Amino acid sequence: MRREARTPRARRHDANVGRILDAATEMVAAEGLAALSMARLADAVDYTPGALYRYVESKDALLAKMVERILGDVRAKLEEAVAEATARRSPLARVAALVGAYRAFARREPHRFGLLATTMAEPRVLLAEKAHAQAVAAAVIAALQPLAQALVDAAEEGLLSPGGAVERTLCLFTMLQGVLQLPKLARHAPGGIDVDQLVVAGTRALLVGWGANPRNVTRALEGLS
Repeated sequence: MRREARTPRARRHDANVGRILDAATEMVAAEGLAALSMARLADAVDYTPGALYRYVESKDALLAKMVERILGDVRAKLEEAVAEATARRSPLARVAALVGAYRAFARREPHRFGLLATTMAEPRVLLAEKAHAQAVAAAVIAALQPLAQALVDAAEEGLLSPGGAVERTLCLFTMLQGVLQLPKLARHAPGGIDVDQLVVAGTRALLVGWGANPRNVTRALEGLS
């Protein structure tokens, strides 16, 4: 069935929402999350506060939309990594490619990664509305689906022992979130913290702990070193 074409009005609405989210992201990148307010954002996009609220009903909704958009972009990057890796690599190597893709996102877009990390670390503070927190949780699950599928495929092929895909996916993702926030600390500890090495070590420890052959893991992670 063909999807119904969006009306010009709907396209304008989406474009305006995108412009609002761009301005909010730039504000957070320049001054931090504490500087973000609906009044300042309205001024930045040349709207009255009343006009802004027609697009985003609250600051909670704004933060949720910002994070959902980031997670949508993350999923797109992970799907690109899967498309490049699926035809010629084992599921373990696909896991490694996905880890590398997320690491690349954190490096390339540190402010958006930082907002994602902050929001996920303090959900009760930043996303007080239950509906918005649930929407973000759903977006996290959707973004991580390529990683979950690679772990499922690895278990089905006997490369990992049987286990819960959701728990494994969240463990691996949480490890990455923590490690990839260390570059600031690493700058003050020259020679003491190698973030890339920690990404490899953490991924290796989890995969071996889930039953993978250490040699297979070493081979899969060669591109991450």
